[in-house]
Amino acid sequence: MDVKSAFLNGDLENEIFMRIPPGVEAKEEQVWSLHKAFYGLKQASRERYLKLKGQLEELGFKRSNADHGVFTKIIDGKLFLIAIYVDDFLLFLSNIGTVNKRHFEMKDLEEASWILQMKIERLDMRLGVRTLSISQEQYILAILKWHGMTNSNPVKAPMIANLQLPSLIEAEINIMEYQKCTGSLMYLMVCTRPDIAYAVGVLSCHVACPGNVHMQAVILHTSD
Repeated sequence: MDVKSAFLNGDLENEIFMRIPPGVEAKEEQVWSLHKAFYGLKQASRERYLKLKGQLEELGFKRSNADHGVFTKIIDGKLFLIAIYVDDFLLFLSNIGTVNKRHFEMKDLEEASWILQMKIERLDMRLGVRTLSISQEQYILAILKWHGMTNSNPVKAPMIANLQLPSLIEAEINIMEYQKCTGSLMYLMVCTRPDIAYAVGVLSCHVACPGNVHMQAVILHTSD
């Protein structure tokens, strides 16, 4: 589901004034007093979330303590789960007809197949249980291309056992490039590849002052 004009739904708790935009006739000393949030306002994301949270809780949903972007509810003995990312809702439920749209204007994007660079595939019934597969193959190929590692060979393990990387006083390589590499791997780790968590954690310890040995570790040990 895509929520239309999501950032216009929030209510402002504080008194906020804005300059009158060009093209509107007004006296020089006049300003506008805002009554609703809108795009570009610093508070817009927070106010939108609070409004959404309140509406979902009114409908009987409970916010997950592990992730405040996830809300759950039991309907007719079945779990209904909503995952929120900015203005998109990812719904997990058995019957789409149970979705109540009266609070927000939403567009039904039908069955999810891609979200946040993750591919979602519905696998065949196995022993009567429906299963989903989530992968990031295209994202992996893209980050390899971005960092000039398209021809990298796979490795069997994300990192050599007991690898010791030195802490440097001064960076030997482009810090931004190293941070981009480790950041790309971190997103991959969080979404679909928890198996590289340790390797990414070790490499992330050196993002402020990386050297050639650290970049070599990125290339050799996390390119699979």
